[in-house]
Amino acid sequence: MELLDIYDENNKATGQKLDRKEVHKLGLWHREAVVIVINKKNKILLQKRSYKRHNYPGKWGLMAGHVKSGDTPKLTAVRELKEEIGLSVNSKDLRFLEIYIKKDKTNKAFIYIYVLKTNKQIKDFTIQKEELTKLKFYSIDSLIRRIKRKDNKLVFGKDPLHIEMFQLVKNFTI
Repeated sequence: MELLDIYDENNKATGQKLDRKEVHKLGLWHREAVVIVINKKNKILLQKRSYKRHNYPGKWGLMAGHVKSGDTPKLTAVRELKEEIGLSVNSKDLRFLEIYIKKDKTNKAFIYIYVLKTNKQIKDFTIQKEELTKLKFYSIDSLIRRIKRKDNKLVFGKDPLHIEMFQLVKNFTI
């Protein structure tokens, strides 16, 4: 069981906590954290999700996770980097980009987006084999083109708001 704190439509805590599956089933507001890992060539690291995953099997996406009850989005981002790709970082290394609001039938989320610059290469990461199959760096322009084509191999391939997000990242300085 993974408990999440519930929020209202203004991102204010309600004091209610529910299991993640129930939160999605009921379409309740919650928080998630995403980390955009960028290398020195200004390319974004994507992970290929395992085909065994319930959500988005075999699709390419960013490092992300639900904010567990009592956690902060930044701590969640640090935890997910460690769990998913074996990368230990200090929370001070993460730079806040924006809060993306996702609202559909089963997912109403305030998604906290962080950026992490790294000098690491693919061989320096250790993937979580139960959840991921591969890592790869992609240029921001190629990701934007793929989103415009509605690439169904990307978790976010049909979401034009990611174009804006990646444009922000392109101009983001740390």
